[in-house]
Amino acid sequence: MANRFQIRQHEIAYNFIAARDGEYCLICRKKPPAVKLQIDHADNNPDNWNPENLHLLCQKHNLEMRGKTVAEHKRLIRTYSANNERERARERGREGTSQVRDLVDFRNASPEMKANSYYEVRYRDWLLTIIREQGFITKQEAVNSGAEVAGCSPLTANRYLAKLTSSVGPLKTRKDATGTVIVEWR
Repeated sequence: MANRFQIRQHEIAYNFIAARDGEYCLICRKKPPAVKLQIDHADNNPDNWNPENLHLLCQKHNLEMRGKTVAEHKRLIRTYSANNERERARERGREGTSQVRDLVDFRNASPEMKANSYYEVRYRDWLLTIIREQGFITKQEAVNSGAEVAGCSPLTANRYLAKLTSSVGPLKTRKDATGTVIVEWR
């Protein structure tokens, strides 16, 4: 029988995943009450509660995924996650951007505001995808490659990175054994 700590941990994880990805099955996109959602561990290790390892699946698809190898399981999860992320962005845009667009008329905005509304979204999406897939990236690569991908200057990319690694951002920086600054999930 689960104790209160385990129940609370499960509840916190479920709410986090639902807020991050949406409250639906990652594979079939069905939502409660049509289906009961379960927390899927992409590496098939129920003791690994790292956020990037957790996803919501309906019972049918969670059971199907348990029959896959870890490599196949992770590959399928990455594919479905990327597809759903693109779909959400098409439907709503980024949540923060959508809310700002409701408040600010960008047609009459300064060129800087118009550019930022485009570049920052591209930069964030690129960087979070890289870290989700690879686990980390060097800070220098995050700034320089991110600027190239987003189409902004390295100075602007560095500002976007500073926001993402702030005390309320989802990322953090640390030095590895060689002294290189890397960026990874908080």
